[in-house]
Amino acid sequence: MIYPFQTQEYRNLFKKHFITDPESCVQFENIEYELLPDNRAVLVGMKPVLGGQEVTDFGIESINNEGSIHAALKKKYAVQTVQYDYIREDSLAFQTLQLIAQNSPTQQEVSPTIILPSTWEEYLESLERTDRKELKRKFKRLEAIPHSFHYSGERVTDNDFSDFIRLHKLSDFAKEKFMTDPMKSFFKEVSTLSIPGWTQKIATLKINDISVASVFFFENENSLLLYNSGYDPEQKYYSVGLLLIAQLIHYAIENKRKVFDFLRGNERYKYDLGGKDVKLYKFVFEL
Repeated sequence: MIYPFQTQEYRNLFKKHFITDPESCVQFENIEYELLPDNRAVLVGMKPVLGGQEVTDFGIESINNEGSIHAALKKKYAVQTVQYDYIREDSLAFQTLQLIAQNSPTQQEVSPTIILPSTWEEYLESLERTDRKELKRKFKRLEAIPHSFHYSGERVTDNDFSDFIRLHKLSDFAKEKFMTDPMKSFFKEVSTLSIPGWTQKIATLKINDISVASVFFFENENSLLLYNSGYDPEQKYYSVGLLLIAQLIHYAIENKRKVFDFLRGNERYKYDLGGKDVKLYKFVFEL
């Protein structure tokens, strides 16, 4: 599967927002590298931006002719080090790079993932007993008050996006610091970006017709990727953030998706909802 993050469309948007020198980017076949001042080459999208923030979850899915690519990077651009970040352990790129690696790759992160069953009942049964009981208890609490779940259509509306930004920044100080005006501008364009095979959507939980939790996600015919989220801490009693994501899992099952990917990060709620780690690795090649 080709994830959104290394498509040409996403890379072009990343370059537009975060790379000021277009000549620092070079492309071989469908892989694009950014040349850094320290003679390193990294995948476009992987350089931390805006004071150290990371916005790209996965690296490349596959690579061919890696030997000739590395040789060209060295000869043409004086690259001394090529770095591949966040390579999924289940990708063809991992298999290829592992065969030629000079050293063992370093695990950088995890991407907890659920292989979805065909029914919501099967999903609940797959959870640990205590997690299942707790989830049912929280849904019962929410059901005692007026609430609704809303999913954007094929295009994210301005209202949906505004709710997402407001709730993302409300969630905690780290998210407020992350969502600067330049980052908001990037997310806004991501939300309407045309990526072959993928649709960007926002799911919202409302209590008494007021939005209290929001999730920005990617969806295709097979998978749903949870890109970012936010919630109103004043509604923490109702576990609104967790229950919106649980409802999104229900939505994915109802729509016959096979995979629910929480994307990078080992937050506790991902495991409470049944996520199992897919490891992400960094490969470094000294040329």
